Formats: sequence, C-alpha cells, structure tokens
Amino acid sequence: MRNRIVLFLPLFLFFASGVRANNENIGLLAAIDIALAQSDFAHDLQEDIVLSKMGVAAAEHRFDTKLVPLSNIGYTQGTGSQQLGMEFRKELKTGASISYGVVGDRIDDNSGYVVENPTSAKAYVRISQGLFRRWGVKYNLVNLSAAELRDKEKAIHAERSKQTFVLNVVQKYYDVVQAKQLLKKTEKALERSREHLDSAKARQAVGLVSKVDVYRAELAALDAESMLQNQQRQKRKAVDSFRELLRLSEDTLFSVSGMIVQMTPVVSESWEEDLFKTRLDWQAHRVRAELNKLEIYKAQQDLTPDVGLSFTLERKGEGESIEEAVTLDQTNWSIQLEMLSSLDTFNEESVLIRKKIDKAKLRRSKEALSRQIKREVSEAFQDLIAEENDYQISIKRLKQAEMALDLAVTRYEKGLSDNLDVLDAETAYSEAGFGISRSLTGYNLASVSLAYKLGVLDRQWIEMSLKSTNAVNRK
Repeated sequence: MRNRIVLFLPLFLFFASGVRANNENIGLLAAIDIALAQSDFAHDLQEDIVLSKMGVAAAEHRFDTKLVPLSNIGYTQGTGSQQLGMEFRKELKTGASISYGVVGDRIDDNSGYVVENPTSAKAYVRISQGLFRRWGVKYNLVNLSAAELRDKEKAIHAERSKQTFVLNVVQKYYDVVQAKQLLKKTEKALERSREHLDSAKARQAVGLVSKVDVYRAELAALDAESMLQNQQRQKRKAVDSFRELLRLSEDTLFSVSGMIVQMTPVVSESWEEDLFKTRLDWQAHRVRAELNKLEIYKAQQDLTPDVGLSFTLERKGEGESIEEAVTLDQTNWSIQLEMLSSLDTFNEESVLIRKKIDKAKLRRSKEALSRQIKREVSEAFQDLIAEENDYQISIKRLKQAEMALDLAVTRYEKGLSDNLDVLDAETAYSEAGFGISRSLTGYNLASVSLAYKLGVLDRQWIEMSLKSTNAVNRK
C-alpha cells in the first residue's frame, strides 16, 4: 500500500500544484510540490520503483503454473516424425515440481520397412523433489526473499534520495530569493549613488565641495551600475537553475516571494532514541546485512549435493491410427534418483568466500556509518547555533550601520567631512541589510540540513516548521 501511495502521490501533487507554476509567486512549499510532481528526479524515482517491483514479480512468477507446448516436426532419411502435445509445469515452494500433460507421436516411414504401431499417445504426471540442496521452503524461497529485500532497500534509498532532493530544492529556492533581494538592493544602491552624484554636482556648483567629490560620486555610480548588471546576470542563472530543477518550460512565467520567513525547526524530544530509526541510510544498511545473511545461507546450502528424486505415472496407447492410440490402455510408472551436481565445488566455495568477505565489509561499514551519523547530527546542531548567533549579530550590525550612515550624511551636509565617508557608510549599510537576509537564509538552510541529518526531512516537516514560526509570531 505504501508503494502505491508513493506512485500516485506525485501525480496528485502535480494536478494540485500545476496551476501554481503560472501564478505570480511560488512559495517554498509550492516549489517542493511541483518538484516532487514533475521534475526529472520524480520521474526517475517512479521508474526505479516500477523496475524494483518487476524484480519481485519475476521471482514470484517462478511458482506460477506454466503452459508449455510440446510440438516437433522432423524428417530424416525417408522417415518423418510429428509430435503434438501440451504440458503444465508448476514449482512448489518446498522444492518439488509437478508436470502433467498429454502428447501424441506419429512416425511416417517411406524407406520400405514396416513400422509397428506408428501412432502413440500418452497422458502423464511427473513429480520431482530435490534432496539435500533443494529441500525445504527456505532455500527455494531464497530468490524471492532476496528480491523482496532488494525492493525494500531500493524503497529506502528512494526515500532518502527524496530527502536529498527536497534539501536541494530548498537551497535552489533560497538562491533565487537571495538573488532577487540582492538585485533589489543593488537597484536601490544605484539609485542612491545617482542621487548622491546629483547632490555632489549641485554642491560643487555653488562651491560647497571640491571637484574630487563629484569624481568620487561618479565612480560610485559606475560601480553600482556594474554591480547591477552582474547581479542581473546572477539572478538569471539562479532562475534558470531553479526552472531546470522543477522542470518548468521556458514559456512558464513564475516568480518567487522576496520575503524569507524564519523557520522554527521541529525536533522531537526523543530524537536521540529515534535517530537510528529515522536515518534511512542506517535502515538500508540493516536490510543489506539481512540480504547478505540470506546469501551466505544459500552459498552454504549450495555446497551440499544436488540430488533429484522423481516419480512418473503415465497412461499410454498405440496403434495404427489415432483412434487406437487414444484408448490409453497401458499403464507405466517409474522412480528415478539422479545426481544433478558435479563433485567439483570450486565455484560454490568461491561464492561463499565472497559473501563472507561482504559480511566483514558490512560489519566495518556499520561501525563507520554509526560514527558518521552521530558526527553529522552533532555538527548540524552546532551549525544551527552558529547561524542563529550570526543572525543576531547581523541585526546589530544593521543598526550600527544605519546610525553610522545618518552620522556620515549629517557631517557631510554640515561640511565637516567629504563624501568618501558617506559612500563608505552607504556601502556598509547596504551590505549589513543584505547580511540579515543572508544570515536568515543560512539559519533556515541549517534548520533544513538538521532535519536531513536527523532523517526526518520532508514537505510536512518544512510546513510544520513554517507554521511553528507563524504561531510564535502571533504570540
């Protein structure tokens, strides 16, 4: 049921959010919806899941009843033969196989010899059971169990890949938001530079400032214009990258919100106890270890002799015509014991050694993965605290830059300093303003990264983090 939901959820989200792509603004949640519905990653993920399910279905198909036609027509040195029949074959999970069917044979001899009873027919049942190697349900279900474990591992990796993809969408979204904000601030900086240039020219005309102030203002305006062009190019690159990630067509018009809402990361109180349950890469490793255990069992079982025991019961008839043959007036039976494997077990022993080596590697990688998970989570919490401190410092920096700009403008208007102090103060104020946006974005990305490292990142988690922020703001 869960896999069906995975298959149909992107389709539902596509129709639910397809209209949003043509609206003026795309929010963060809408961007995630669109990406999970129609991106190349979403399509690749669905196809991988389908292929994984096909592997399980192929393993299950082994135990389905199969219909096999028995037909043969040949001609050799004046003798012709025909065979026509049908056989049903079924393998059981215990290792037994059952075959039953009917077949008719006819021989036409044109060599001058007389063939007695050229037409024959028979109906038969054949039961075979493997001994030693193929005895028991566990061995005969190894391929099916392995396919189910691989499918489970694939589903876990797919879910982890989806978390990685959501993290990438959030990063690309904030890249566009920051590019849009920086472009707006650059436009305002250019506007201020031009106003300052006009003011410098007017003050120089009446002799209040020197020509040097005008030159400085002109250079500042040129620098602001160059920066605006660079930022316009950076915004186009960010938008194109975001469009490609969401797989939006070139004629789809969209924009993102220019406002960044601070997240409140939702972390469970029992996250330490649940860490190795929520980390999907750890769960995938456990499935892989279980699969290796199954493979070792099969490799050990393959070292035993493959002996087959079969019993056949048939009713047979023969004669000059088909009518005589189909009377099936003869009964035959047979029991056969057959050695199906050779005494050379070199290949089987090699497989067992490889599987044991894989087991040792899995044991070492388990220890390394455990250390990695604990280290990543610890660093994620430290990064979140650092981003929070940086955000608070950015707020203080903006206040100081604003006061410094007011003071520089006042001193310049009173003739106590030149416009160099004003230009420096305006640059510091602009950088401090964008610093708040940058630090806020860093904090949100650190929050999302923390959820990713904890293994709980999805659309619902981001929605809850944004709702928690709104609840805090209302209070």
